[in-house]
Amino acid sequence: MTPLRAAFGLAMAAFALLCLNQVVPLLIPDEPAACPPPKKVVKKALPIGNVYEMKVIQLTNDFRNKHGLKSLIPDPAMMKFSRNWSGVMANGRMVHSRGPYGENICKGYATPEAAVQAWIRSPPHRRNMLSSRYTYIGTGQVNSSWTQTFR
Repeated sequence: MTPLRAAFGLAMAAFALLCLNQVVPLLIPDEPAACPPPKKVVKKALPIGNVYEMKVIQLTNDFRNKHGLKSLIPDPAMMKFSRNWSGVMANGRMVHSRGPYGENICKGYATPEAAVQAWIRSPPHRRNMLSSRYTYIGTGQVNSSWTQTFR
């Protein structure tokens, strides 16, 4: 047994004795068990998007599914456009892009849930989210500025 493993074992036994007020047998193997060889990893191309942007897509698709509509497909070009537009809004005032897509924008919301709920409560934004003519979606988030595009 290595000195590090022995020290770890003593620390865990002391923790059990002090915190749990009982003695717990602690078994540490001398050698780690052999691990199976790693499986081949298949890399998939994902659309650009941070965790918040992807959460907006998930929440939007959940909302659409509850209303009997198909999920929208993330589009990398729309994701880029949406993020760029959110950056414009973060550095200035909130205005629509007049871009080639259907669009929802909002500013001042800290989380994806808050932004999506704001759109759901607004009839024109809600109509965009529930339109059956859209197949693709892009989302962008910079600070508290959010853009959602549809095509």
